[in-house]
Amino acid sequence: MQSETGKNYISHLLASALASLKLTPYLDSLDITVPELRFGDYSTNAALVLYRNLAKAIDSHVPGGKKDGVNWAHPVLGILENPRVVALKIIEEIKKNAEQVGRVEMEEKAGFINFTLSQEFLAENMDKILEQGDLYGCSMLGGGKTVVVEYFQNNVAKPPHVGHLRSAVIGDCLLRVLKSQGYKAISDTHIGDWGVQFGILLYAYKTMGDKAVIEKNPIDELNKLYVAMSAKIEADETLREKGKEEFIKLEKGDTQNRELWQWFVNVSLQDFERYRQLLDILPFDHNLGESFYEEHMPAVLQELKAKGLVQKGETGEQYVDLEKYGLGRCILVKSDGGTTYHLRDFACYIYRRKEFNFYKNIYVVDNRQSHHFKQLFKTLELAGYPTPADSEHVEFGFMSLPEGAISTRKGTIISLQNLLDEAQSRALKIIQEKNPELQNKEAIAKLVGLSAIKYFDLSHNRKTEIVFTWDKALSFEGNTGPYLQYTHARINGILRRVQSTGYRTETLNPQPSTLNPLELSVLRKLIKFPEIVEQIAVDFYPNNLCTYLFELSQSFNSFYQEIPVLQETDTAKKAFRLQLITATAQVIRNGLYLLGIEAPEEM
Repeated sequence: MQSETGKNYISHLLASALASLKLTPYLDSLDITVPELRFGDYSTNAALVLYRNLAKAIDSHVPGGKKDGVNWAHPVLGILENPRVVALKIIEEIKKNAEQVGRVEMEEKAGFINFTLSQEFLAENMDKILEQGDLYGCSMLGGGKTVVVEYFQNNVAKPPHVGHLRSAVIGDCLLRVLKSQGYKAISDTHIGDWGVQFGILLYAYKTMGDKAVIEKNPIDELNKLYVAMSAKIEADETLREKGKEEFIKLEKGDTQNRELWQWFVNVSLQDFERYRQLLDILPFDHNLGESFYEEHMPAVLQELKAKGLVQKGETGEQYVDLEKYGLGRCILVKSDGGTTYHLRDFACYIYRRKEFNFYKNIYVVDNRQSHHFKQLFKTLELAGYPTPADSEHVEFGFMSLPEGAISTRKGTIISLQNLLDEAQSRALKIIQEKNPELQNKEAIAKLVGLSAIKYFDLSHNRKTEIVFTWDKALSFEGNTGPYLQYTHARINGILRRVQSTGYRTETLNPQPSTLNPLELSVLRKLIKFPEIVEQIAVDFYPNNLCTYLFELSQSFNSFYQEIPVLQETDTAKKAFRLQLITATAQVIRNGLYLLGIEAPEEM
């Protein structure tokens, strides 16, 4: 089901008018923006762009822009004195369509055309929200095209920590948004289950491990082994070579190493699924780890060689020379014969392209890997693949602690388990203080605590660096997940009181002649929701949805504080306002779902 947005409506009006005026060839694209509220709901600089392009066309046709000493006139617009002429002609053309009279007001301002949607148009959109329900905001923008979303790339034998949170919640949000916009969105974790670190872990297990101890708490104990061996390597670098030797044996199929490695992977996948459920992110369509591409790597290496891209280094390493692109050397096979992460990623891309025939392939990975992806995309482009168009690194800033960077090797981490437990504990304490009579307090506290954590992450521009602190992450005031959940619960509380009296709004057809500015403010926010979601499916910035939902909640709360709803005596006004707050709750719920956050009906 497609929601007609205000922006789409204005775009249609402009496109029709420009076609009638035969101006379409002079405009590359329609730029419709949201101006300051005093200028209306939407604005376009189309007239300014058209005037500039028409002037160029005239100058090229008649030197000096004149013919026989007078201004050269456009056959439809007449003499082009300034951009206002173009803007006024466009407005005049739109007004010729009688169906649009009363639905939108238009004003020319310094060459810009400003549009203000009518009260009737905004009220019609509210009716659409009530009719479409959970589908409001959905569209067929994607047209069924396949998008692969890779995120939450946890590592085998390491417990996920707060640093993994960003990839998990950003990726899950983008997957939900893309699905809502008509894309066939496929998720893959691409779990880290291959590489030299497993050689180090194997060496640590063989020299320090106790199977009985590890079996009691596999992930934590394996992680302790890895941290302990990393500390030893810092003191004695020769131990790293021991780890490399174990990994090479693993790559070559050593029976003991393969069995141990498979054990590490199995217990890690069980732990990964537990955390997926704890974070309440969508189930993954695929969990094709790095090791899956082991059998595909020889063919990929051969393909790159056949295309003349692979060179051999002084110590025997094999690489792609990207120096002239400012990207250095992309190592495929190291001098000791071990393969690299790059080679596995090349195999991964080629496999996905053949298997899924994707329209877009996106990697939700932190910005420390930017150089890696630049090398990956450039090499694949040189090999003839369309990576500039079909692949994107959706990068995000790194999460750190106040005392510095998070590092598994150094042991400076906050585990996701501790984070979620602490969030629930703090949420429960606040709920007990504010609403001690609430039933299912523990379950609600779990939802609210998880909301606080996810929203803290998603509300930041993904490219910014985040310093994680408990107080900021778990604040229940301002632009936070709990604030949005509380607004949703508050509206549902109002509606429950109405329902308990037997009052039914669906039997009425409220048509208030004039709406209060605060009512109009909420309506204007509601109509923007589909546009926000569509934009996120294009640029992958979930923080814009957070900002939108926060502003919508503010608009609702301002309205509810000043305008009577339950106490309103005018039947039509009361019915309209109840429908307005119902639509508001619906949009908040739809938006929270896209963020991966539940909307409880009471708190």
